[in-house]
Amino acid sequence: PKYAAMVTSMDDSVGRLLGRLEHHGITDNTLVIFTSDNGGLTQRYGKLDGFTDNYPLRRGKGSAYEGGVRVPAIIRWPGVTPAASQCDEPISTIDYYPTLLEAARCDGSGTHNQKIDGTSLGTLLRDPSQSLDRNLFWHYPHYHAGGDSPYGAIRSGPWRLIEFYEDDAIELYDLNADPGENHNLAGVQPGIAEKLHQQLDSWRATVNAQMPIPNPDHDSDKAQQVSKKRK
Repeated sequence: PKYAAMVTSMDDSVGRLLGRLEHHGITDNTLVIFTSDNGGLTQRYGKLDGFTDNYPLRRGKGSAYEGGVRVPAIIRWPGVTPAASQCDEPISTIDYYPTLLEAARCDGSGTHNQKIDGTSLGTLLRDPSQSLDRNLFWHYPHYHAGGDSPYGAIRSGPWRLIEFYEDDAIELYDLNADPGENHNLAGVQPGIAEKLHQQLDSWRATVNAQMPIPNPDHDSDKAQQVSKKRK
């Protein structure tokens, strides 16, 4: 009931927003993005709440797996994006800023001296059959009450490699064949695993990623509990 109520409330709110755009006559001149910053919350502090199930994806919010990082992305851009079209290219929330800059016809130059990490989705929104020639990276050097131990990850085409910093474990998945990440192929495809691991290492060096360091107050019993959550 709680989950159904939240879905209904969200649906009503989106409807109100779109209704106001229509009321003010700006629907055809407004880009609307519906998305989330993480997967559904399946547990808190190791306890299953029972509100959310991200099946067929594995785990949920705070997790290194697809259930924690793969979310819906619905974009309506009248006159630009074909209605009811679908694009299977992986994107990231870092792409929305440059996308909105393009939609507003400004490139952001001269406003700051920071590098824009994302890529505008304009090409995909105009032609959903297009693709972006890049890899996606994750770096999460922290613990999360509802997820796994610190990790880094890379997505390259159908392949996704995860490195868990706590025990240096490497996991490799073919998301096309195994979206639920049930079969770790790191031992079966060592060449792909090594290549992606090197690319992940190189990216971390490029962005000067802060890596976790050993905790002098380490509790091995608690570490075992966290490791079990990953399974």
